[in-house]
Amino acid sequence: MKKQTPHKPLPKSVKWLWGIVFAPFALLLLLLLLTAAGLFGRLPSFEELENPKSNLATEILSSDGKVLGTFFVQNRSYVQYDELFPLDSAQLLRLDGYDVPPIIAALISTEDVRYRGHSGIDLMSLVRVGVKTVLMQNTSQGGGSTITQQLAKNLFPRDTVRNRGAVVRKAKLVTSKFKEWITALKLEYNYTKEEIAAMYLNTVEFGSNAFGIKSAAHTFFNKEPDELNVQEAAVLVGVVNAPTRYSPILNPKNALVRRNLVLSRMEEAGALTRRQRDSLAALPIVTNYKPVSHNEGAATYFREMLRLVMNARPPKRSQFYNEWDYDQAVEEYNENPLYGWCHKNRKADGTPYNIYRDGLKIYTTINSVMQTYAEQAVQRQMEKEIQPKMDAQFRATKTLFVDAVTLFSHEALAAQFEEYSFEFSHNKVFWWVKVRMGRTGLCPTVSGGLLP
Repeated sequence: MKKQTPHKPLPKSVKWLWGIVFAPFALLLLLLLLTAAGLFGRLPSFEELENPKSNLATEILSSDGKVLGTFFVQNRSYVQYDELFPLDSAQLLRLDGYDVPPIIAALISTEDVRYRGHSGIDLMSLVRVGVKTVLMQNTSQGGGSTITQQLAKNLFPRDTVRNRGAVVRKAKLVTSKFKEWITALKLEYNYTKEEIAAMYLNTVEFGSNAFGIKSAAHTFFNKEPDELNVQEAAVLVGVVNAPTRYSPILNPKNALVRRNLVLSRMEEAGALTRRQRDSLAALPIVTNYKPVSHNEGAATYFREMLRLVMNARPPKRSQFYNEWDYDQAVEEYNENPLYGWCHKNRKADGTPYNIYRDGLKIYTTINSVMQTYAEQAVQRQMEKEIQPKMDAQFRATKTLFVDAVTLFSHEALAAQFEEYSFEFSHNKVFWWVKVRMGRTGLCPTVSGGLLP
């Protein structure tokens, strides 16, 4: 019987070689486990992932459903994934076996072409970054972050403190990346791909004080997100990379080049044909720029009074000249639910509402069309009647104001208001109308304006 030869042990050099090969993977796994355990800092809980906090603009809506204005720290309004779909199904694009809106096709093609095939971390992109970007120092290849990882970074921002040494900053960057990986996996567990894509579009900045796709569509094209065509969607997705550099308003040439790059990516991903790409790339960028401002738009004075009323604090005796005025203010504050609404009402966590951050919807009885007509009428009356008389009086008498009632020549219009007053500063007229405040709602007649 043939004797079995004893198994020879591997040479030490081979063991060392295998150790060198597997050591980075073992170290990476260990760091991920330690990150998940919270050793490098707190990770968002599942409850926080299900209810992410974000600064949402409060919208003031007219009786006919138009947005009169907003209160915001960041001009952001959320949209659901279904709200991105155009009414005409012919405008949908086919990508990865799904019919998707143009904005989704542009986003996936540009930012994460394998979006449907990973669970938050794209290993192929990480290998590419490791080889081409880290080893070969080829920074043109882009990063390896998926849409889900970018969403994690947007919802739970990194530590951006810069007054540290280079080694500490790099270590912070590495641990932040690990946290984003873990958070991305949790997001994929909690949400569908469609929900993640919509959340990403709701959180990114587009420049011009527009945060989220809804605000961006209004600001740059004066459209709803579901009304964006392919080339407009490509412009907005291109802007996300660098909002100032690729802004169609500030840098139109850069924006055109970037848009065409996005269209090329869409062709490579299969969302567009070569002919479609070429025809769209030949078109200029046509914007309808409507930047949002607290001081522009309809019913500006009404909106300001609304802000003051809803944020009002309980009256203090020191704010009033006599006891009667103070008692009247206290009675109004206690009986009118609108006065101090943000402080009288509490959120689920017990904190008061913030009119700038909590995305409230304020419904008013103002009709946007009638409001426009009223403001135009006031503007014409100011230009043709009041301002010329004011200028003539000042030239003749060097006196700014004699009698407000005689200056208000259109008595029929004046009789409709509950209260009015005039204030003058040199040769400028500031016109103000007190808005009626109902017990259960806002019943404004018209708001004022400033005539330079």
